[in-house]
Amino acid sequence: MGRARCARAGCRCLTRPARRGRPAGLVAGDHRRLADRGEKGGAKVARSLHGKPASRYQLAVAGKGDRKGAPLEVALEAGNLPDQRQLLPLVDQLVEQGIRPDEVWADRGYDSAHNRTGLLERGITPQISQRRRPGEPIPPGSPTREVWRGRKRYLKTNDPQGRHRWPVERTNAWLKARRRIATRRDRKDTNYLAFLRLGMILILAKPF
Repeated sequence: MGRARCARAGCRCLTRPARRGRPAGLVAGDHRRLADRGEKGGAKVARSLHGKPASRYQLAVAGKGDRKGAPLEVALEAGNLPDQRQLLPLVDQLVEQGIRPDEVWADRGYDSAHNRTGLLERGITPQISQRRRPGEPIPPGSPTREVWRGRKRYLKTNDPQGRHRWPVERTNAWLKARRRIATRRDRKDTNYLAFLRLGMILILAKPF
């Protein structure tokens, strides 16, 4: 999973007059229109838990073989939709392409009985990290850190299965290293999704 932040409208660095030989600044999410012109926003953009307009993409990569971490499929949704709802549709996209994984590794954001049951019904073994339930004690000696979810702080423990998911984290970092993907600058979701797929192609074109 990755999150693409939209540049905020009204930012002074985007509305400065154009210099000679340079184009005027454009506001992200406004379909490359000049600031304060036309409708703001964009398809599949919503306020995320961090309080900023964002899009969220779900990425599936190969977990075995010589090309471990090779991107297979990507799906784009608004930033306010939970990850839990996106796992099974992404798996179904893979199945439609003739790719049926033996197992699916996913982080705690995808932890739900619905996802586990859905994967088992598809003949896939779920390897989803489990969340710490409210009131459940933290095991002694477990490293913790504070994270923000909206306006609340939570203690987060290290995921013991995290070492198995390094291929998708590495591939996601490669995608977000490209500025056109890290910050969404397209009002149309189809345009941004096209850049995501282009980034996947560029990754596949290089040796791992």
